[in-house]
Amino acid sequence: MPSALSETKLREWMQKAGPRLITLSASICRDRHLAEEVVQEAFVKLWRKPPDAGEVAFTSWLRRVVTNMSINTLKRTRRPGPLPEFSADPALQTTHRAEASRDVDESLERVDAAIDKLDEPKRAILALRAYEQLSYEEIAEHLNIPIGTVMSRLNRARTALLEELTQDLQHPEDEPLVFDIRNYKRA
Repeated sequence: MPSALSETKLREWMQKAGPRLITLSASICRDRHLAEEVVQEAFVKLWRKPPDAGEVAFTSWLRRVVTNMSINTLKRTRRPGPLPEFSADPALQTTHRAEASRDVDESLERVDAAIDKLDEPKRAILALRAYEQLSYEEIAEHLNIPIGTVMSRLNRARTALLEELTQDLQHPEDEPLVFDIRNYKRA
């Protein structure tokens, strides 16, 4: 049985993995403060009882714990909110853009709104693929499911996202879309 981590080792892991885990959780929860709480709780779990495999398993173990805790937290609270407009985390930051990029901003807002309408498992699997850039094999290992299930869940999540986008899309036929959904299909 592994012993608890030292405070120094825990601090190192918090600095090393914390920002990415917060980004992952925020992409699922859609709430930066809730994501920080989830990640903090995950690190407390790591500190008290690290995985049996040792430090080599910390990254995947933390990612799995944060994913599951984010989904469970949302199920309990059912109050997902929008991502904050301004954040210290570069992955969540938005900057003021020139007038020329207004269409891109509107398209991204539509995508964000469509992602908000997806259920938590669909958001989670899209986040693991798009934000964490995990391979299908890594997602299968992370969620402890067969690779075929990963492919079908990703397909259903992408299809649901596309349906949400096309439902909300009121674009004139002659005006081309600035945001290309095919970029999300590649993720």
